[in-house]
Amino acid sequence: MKNYPCLCCGYLTLPVPAKDAIAYICPVCFYENDVFISDDDEPSDENHGLTLNQCRHNFIKYGAVQPQLKKYTRKPLKNELPE
Repeated sequence: MKNYPCLCCGYLTLPVPAKDAIAYICPVCFYENDVFISDDDEPSDENHGLTLNQCRHNFIKYGAVQPQLKKYTRKPLKNELPE
């Protein structure tokens, strides 16, 4: 599976095995792709009801999509930088 840039922070995501949909999670900001949303302001079930825009704001402020995940954040690895 290919690694895609995170919609929230831009770093490369990790594919997650899933039966129903293509799943990716960002190891830097913890954003999970949600193939069922069609707008950056639509709440995402995969991201605890946050919109993509809210996740982006939280990433800038906390380094993660949710404040409680801040303690798990880290700088991106070289292989997670988009080309």
